[in-house]
Amino acid sequence: MNTTSTLDLILFGGEPSDDGPDYDGLNGPIAEAAAAGVRAAAWIRTLAARQDEEDNQQSLERYARAVERVLSREIVLDRDSPLEGELLYELDPVHFTLQRAGTGAVDLRLAERIALAAIGAVTASAPGAVLGDLATDLPRVCRIIGHALAVGAAPDRGV
Repeated sequence: MNTTSTLDLILFGGEPSDDGPDYDGLNGPIAEAAAAGVRAAAWIRTLAARQDEEDNQQSLERYARAVERVLSREIVLDRDSPLEGELLYELDPVHFTLQRAGTGAVDLRLAERIALAAIGAVTASAPGAVLGDLATDLPRVCRIIGHALAVGAAPDRGV
């Protein structure tokens, strides 16, 4: 019986074996992080869809793709350094906190901006979890993302 999911191919970059890799019980936290990335990206895409400015919409779409990619494909067991480069740049909150020349302001409530910043920060740190205690750190990452999504979706309190 093949117990390997297609997620194993995404997470570990290899072909599934008949028994399915276990990675010392880390499949659960890694899959949980991937699922959190999918949920966060879906929410970010709803924010992108309501933007009037195409540049703002595309910026949030790139942000969503970066969150989803990092949490579903960049948490690899043989990583020897934190996230860097283009993906790290795409997670920079400057994309939705500052107004770029020639574009209108990004249409986001304060709570949404805070949630986006929290999601980006914790997402950027997630690949580095393999350098520490992955089984403890990834569930924490997922809880932070869950709380950030709740904050972003909460009604505005006039702040």
